[in-house]
Amino acid sequence: MIASDIPNNIIQWDCRSSCLNPNGCALSFYCNDQYFQSVISNPDKYLDVISKYQCVIGMDASPFDNMPPVVQCSQIYVNLAVTYYFGRRGIKIIPNVRLGTKRTYSSLDAYPKGTLIAVGTNGFIKNKSNRAVFIEQVKLIVDKLEPIGIIIYGPFVEKIFEYAESKKIKIYQYDSYIMKRKSERNSERI
Repeated sequence: MIASDIPNNIIQWDCRSSCLNPNGCALSFYCNDQYFQSVISNPDKYLDVISKYQCVIGMDASPFDNMPPVVQCSQIYVNLAVTYYFGRRGIKIIPNVRLGTKRTYSSLDAYPKGTLIAVGTNGFIKNKSNRAVFIEQVKLIVDKLEPIGIIIYGPFVEKIFEYAESKKIKIYQYDSYIMKRKSERNSERI
């Protein structure tokens, strides 16, 4: 069920209508949680839509660090459960590794080892104190999951992924929708 091919492109769930070639694109849920609540609530209803894509990057319901630990764990459980559900239905998946505070780190036991994984950096790494947390989490993820590659959706900050690169793990960075829009606006000004 785990995808081994690197996607040509990644499209967010809320922007999927702009994707002209779904079978050459990974579908992600790196968008506001409200946009994919209906998928979480009834994943069966969306199988036909989702199966058109090359693969699906796992769910990304947010376990914000200011949420109570039980809510963070619940969000991570939902991410894993719905992603696994799609995989069991024949859809190729790339596990999206999402952690909250240290109390959620044991959730890494539920992820497959030695596969391609994905992480979203968009929005989270703007704050420098968050970067320190992210660096710690990347080290933990790399040591625990031993991924063959990491897909990054959003900005790539070398310092955050230094440890992964030192372990010879391939990094594949994709601009987020926000990054693409900003680039388009800047090129229009020229």
